[in-house]
Amino acid sequence: MKLYETRDIIYGFITYDDWEREIINHPVFQRLRRIKQLSLTDMVYPGANHTRFEHSLGVMHLSTLFFDSILNKRKQFLKEILNFNEAGLERDRKIIRFAALLHDIGHSPFSHTGEELMPYIPEDHPKYKKGEDKRFSHEDYSIAVIKTFFKDIIENYKDNDNYDIKVEDVTALLGDETVKPKRSHVWKNIISSQLDADRADYLLRDSLHLGISYGIYDKERLVNTMSIATDPETYSTNLAVEEGGWHVAESLVIARYHMFTQVYFHKTRRAFDHHIENALKEILLKHGDRSGFFPPPDGEENLKKYLEYDDWAMYGLLKEGLGGEHGKIILERKQDKCVFQTSEVPDEDELDRFEDIYNTFRNDISFEDSSEKSWYKTGKEDIFILCNPGEKCEKLEPLSLRSSIVRSMQPIKQKRLYVKNGGEKIIREKIEEYLERKR
Repeated sequence: MKLYETRDIIYGFITYDDWEREIINHPVFQRLRRIKQLSLTDMVYPGANHTRFEHSLGVMHLSTLFFDSILNKRKQFLKEILNFNEAGLERDRKIIRFAALLHDIGHSPFSHTGEELMPYIPEDHPKYKKGEDKRFSHEDYSIAVIKTFFKDIIENYKDNDNYDIKVEDVTALLGDETVKPKRSHVWKNIISSQLDADRADYLLRDSLHLGISYGIYDKERLVNTMSIATDPETYSTNLAVEEGGWHVAESLVIARYHMFTQVYFHKTRRAFDHHIENALKEILLKHGDRSGFFPPPDGEENLKKYLEYDDWAMYGLLKEGLGGEHGKIILERKQDKCVFQTSEVPDEDELDRFEDIYNTFRNDISFEDSSEKSWYKTGKEDIFILCNPGEKCEKLEPLSLRSSIVRSMQPIKQKRLYVKNGGEKIIREKIEEYLERKR
């Protein structure tokens, strides 16, 4: 099979074959060139113009490095304990590459910001859970898009005679709940977990494009110490980092924390998230089916309509004036301004003070923003450290137990108040005067 190369800012060259190239060249995949990775973050960091396209190639490459590293060191474990054979491992490697390549195929315009305009799951839908008021996610769109537009390429390509890969083998690694668990599900954590190739790629990629160092970690060490093991207590098979690499796992968590506080939850970036969400809402009320939401991920026609929307299409509609007041704000870069905020982890007194200020200046406030970001999930979602690999006393230890830093990290619960551009100076002075009188 012929191999192709694409030069990448992180890895140098990313290699892919004819089969993968057919997916990459598909118009639906090429759409990812027109969706920026970080929405309107370039309004703060001008270099943030990289796309979901290059990120998807990167995740495919890095997930392969993870898999190959595991195979190099744990082949005996995979064969003797998990009953894999050479053909099965080769097949799984291809499935992992497909899943990683297509993991973001269902993203909306302006990436995660657009998810606020995905429709709510109806009561007659299999995903609906009584008492929950949840929207469809970009993962739901990704799974639907893969099954609709990539089934033929995955299942009927000439080289699939050697693998017999079904489209559900790929979507299963992306959270497809309609697929019964299979042995290949042990690789799901490479695609989606607290130690996955997705976040490992975007932390480095975002840092490099923005010109910052917050998301940098030792990628080579992470790849080299990547492993897999079975928890003797739960008997579940988990992705793990060898004991000699636990500090790089720790640094990955810390890097994500710093990227969130300094970039993803940057006060100006969050203002633009607010404006683009409302501008897109206005566009969807005036364009398409005029529901104010994207078409649901049900049926080929709905998916085709959904895939017509990308950043380029939305920018064009913004320039036509369909984004209303918020669209005009974006085009003129006259975003709302933050006039008051709490600390990253406020105590009860600080939260009470915030509510007091909000209620006092309610008529001046344009919107309130808040974060409920948990940096680390313990329990079965913990990152695991593999101690004594290959020995009889081999065991898994949670990173939260090993790392005092990770153990002490608290969820970000910062709150902010914004006002219209131009009125921030007066409101800030009023708030300062009010606080001074309250002391």
